[in-house]
Amino acid sequence: MELKSYQQDVLADLSRFLDLLNETQNSREAYRRLWEERGVPVTDGGKSGMATYRVGLEGVPEVCLKVPTGGGKTFIAANAVRRVFNAMPARRVRAVAWLVPSDAILTQTHQALSTASHPYRQQLNLDFSGRVEVYTKQELLNGQNFNPVAVTEQLSVFVLSYDSFRTKNKEGRKAYQENGNLAPFARFYREQEAESGGASAEADDTALIQVIRRMNPMVIVDESHHAQSELSREMLANFNPCFVLELTATPKERSNVISFVDAVQLKREHMVKLPVIVYNRRTQGDVYADAISIREKLERAAASEKSGAYIRPIALFQAQPKNSTDNATYQKIRDTLVDAGIPEAQIAIKTADRDELRGVDLLSQDCPVRFIITVNALKEGWDCPFAYVLATVANRSSPVDVEQILGRVLRLPHARKNKSEVLNLSYVITSSADFYDTLERVVAGLNNAGFSSRDYRAEDSAPAAEADTQPSALQLHISPEADSMNPSGAHETPEANEDQDVDVVALKTRVAEAMKPDEDRSSEPEISDEIPGHDLLARALEQNAKYEAEMEKEEGGDGKNGGGLSRVPVEVREKMEYFAMREEYRETAQKLILPQFMIQKEMLLLSLDEGDYANYEIVEPEDLTVDFTLRNKDTMIDFSTMNTQIGGVDVGAKGEAPRAWKLSEADSLQFKKWFSSQPSTVRIAVCRQTIFEQLSSKINCISDVDLRKYVERVVENMDSDQLGDMEQSPFPYFRKIQEKINALLTEHRRKRFELLLNQGKIICRPSFRLREVISPVRHTAAIAKSLYTAEEDMNGYERDMVMELSGMDNLLWWHRNIAKREFQINGPLHAYPDFIAMTKSGKVLMIEAKGDHLENADSREKAWTGDKWASAAGKDFRYYMVFQQRQPGWPGTCNIEAFKAIARGL
Repeated sequence: MELKSYQQDVLADLSRFLDLLNETQNSREAYRRLWEERGVPVTDGGKSGMATYRVGLEGVPEVCLKVPTGGGKTFIAANAVRRVFNAMPARRVRAVAWLVPSDAILTQTHQALSTASHPYRQQLNLDFSGRVEVYTKQELLNGQNFNPVAVTEQLSVFVLSYDSFRTKNKEGRKAYQENGNLAPFARFYREQEAESGGASAEADDTALIQVIRRMNPMVIVDESHHAQSELSREMLANFNPCFVLELTATPKERSNVISFVDAVQLKREHMVKLPVIVYNRRTQGDVYADAISIREKLERAAASEKSGAYIRPIALFQAQPKNSTDNATYQKIRDTLVDAGIPEAQIAIKTADRDELRGVDLLSQDCPVRFIITVNALKEGWDCPFAYVLATVANRSSPVDVEQILGRVLRLPHARKNKSEVLNLSYVITSSADFYDTLERVVAGLNNAGFSSRDYRAEDSAPAAEADTQPSALQLHISPEADSMNPSGAHETPEANEDQDVDVVALKTRVAEAMKPDEDRSSEPEISDEIPGHDLLARALEQNAKYEAEMEKEEGGDGKNGGGLSRVPVEVREKMEYFAMREEYRETAQKLILPQFMIQKEMLLLSLDEGDYANYEIVEPEDLTVDFTLRNKDTMIDFSTMNTQIGGVDVGAKGEAPRAWKLSEADSLQFKKWFSSQPSTVRIAVCRQTIFEQLSSKINCISDVDLRKYVERVVENMDSDQLGDMEQSPFPYFRKIQEKINALLTEHRRKRFELLLNQGKIICRPSFRLREVISPVRHTAAIAKSLYTAEEDMNGYERDMVMELSGMDNLLWWHRNIAKREFQINGPLHAYPDFIAMTKSGKVLMIEAKGDHLENADSREKAWTGDKWASAAGKDFRYYMVFQQRQPGWPGTCNIEAFKAIARGL
């Protein structure tokens, strides 16, 4: 099972946070830098960006991944485990407490993680060399394959429910009681000179909670919006976690969200059935007829797909019983369906006290179920991609309660787009006198699933005055204007508040007509609303086309919705501050297309009529790694200049420094004692593996075999002190080796780049347009001749440069280029010029302002790339790396006095 592109993005966000956490040793600072790298400010009020990091458990990083229903949260979590442990110092025990909110999800998660053939377990096995053991709470209490030796040789995963460790109930208290089955753990830890997290005074040394606390586990909180109470936070603290990873579609205010997935991403990857098409019909009889007919049409569409993927669309009928024991309501719906001609075998009831789906595989081709009657029993833990239609059967005056189960019909079968677009949508059918209220509840249901009011389309055909009024298509969104389109109670009729009996004879006739094979139906009824399903699905396709167009615009890159903000969630974009181009410079700036280096990829046939088969794409450093190998590369690395005591840096406010990222003094002594007792071959093997795992997770362009052999050569040259220091705090060693490998890569890429450039396989052609609006994290006050109404903030030397530029008579405009979000001079490495300027004669200047202290190898490589770019871009383009006083003599460099003399003459 491969990760979807948005899942890869989420994991990349997590990895970047972990990198920043290692660099800063401060959770709040890592969080701030993560968002500011994307151009999103972090503020105390959260009014103009993301809210500031909230410390929950002192010394424990806590972050949240927002993934909507159907987005594969569990698979993301399974892929996250190795990333978290690899980012921390080497640990003898690797454990995960995997918390879920309900027994249903507990069963599903445990089964998935325990089944060798399941993708979740396969991922864990791949990441931990097959040494993985998954436990239930009962297995832990029994000590079943759970002992001190086993946990040091494997990844231990504890699948637990939120309630299983809460002391308010009898079952939860078992984890705090004396337990002879776990006595070996108590003896093991007493023999140690240090404890990994400390014991709880409220529990016996042999209690399960004590064992887990000492293991200092990573905690994964699934559906974390359910775990925000004080009791839940207390339970979380009792685990003594090293890291907390929350996953939810609906983060709460206290969650530190580092990654968002939205509807557009899931729709593009064919994970969900969006938009939700909401129909308001005249009567309950219409609801029955439409639901049956639409479901039938969907099944016919599925049969005609001929893709080999089986789909049997299911309609959910949501009852509105008078009370919790009102079974007559469910039976009445079943009787109505049967009287309408639906075989009884195709109908099942699923309520809190009546479960006809127990043991039924709804995805099996042998399963006959096509209609499910429920209330709110199909909540979290129940999932069926075949569910397409949600029909609410209630009095017209009753509120339509769809919030809890709407998310259950959104997952797309087989995560694959169907040729028939009607199979890529989901449908809600209701008969409500207050359609505005119904839509509010639909939006609430979408919000509960992690989506928004943008992800539905509505159509109201209930009678405004006369019963035979023709339906009118209304694209409704919850807004102040909605009241004028459909005021509350506008569709009420005298019988609106009475329980309406369905005209079964008429319903049976309509259903029979809808069930006819298409070839047996005359052309006239095809477009008649008396044959429900035909016209409704046609209008659904029209609404879907509008939805797709809006998604395309949202992703397009123009205006606020683009501008380098594609990785910024829509809900965050809407709170950001934007600055437009100044009107007097707009025309020249919009005409400008900045050249970038392009590389010839495959020879692709563009058209039978075209003779040009060459396909060029933006050059990325990875494109230049062909033939690179670490074999015979030198391993000369000076480790004496680094500081291995990361814990000595200023970590800021209390609670923000991650405890697990630095071994305690006692832990350090114990680990060194153990490490020094091992044979040298074991010590070297441990070090090699530690470094290799870190590098392998960061460097993808070198094979693991090549990387492992290089690491072996590096470690062989380490002395015993270095080995011990590296085991205690591996990140500085990993960083040094990574820097060395990156330097070797850059040298190789530069040589290959020059070769391909000379061969004409790399060219420089117009590629990048300046954005209409920008959104800098911090911005300046107005400065003369700036391209935008505000520019990104600058340091002292950069501001001096701007003042010089703005004072030049021949300069038209200048712009502070936002690093990593706007224009880059691409090549062996990416260089982001600090300023882009245009003279009145049309010359374009790329200017990189460098303090004299930055005269180093990295600056030399960037200057080399910039100089090559200027030579290839054309006569109207210039590149200057401008130092304050120094003149390194590299191509493309000068000091500020020399630059001023040149620029004034352009």
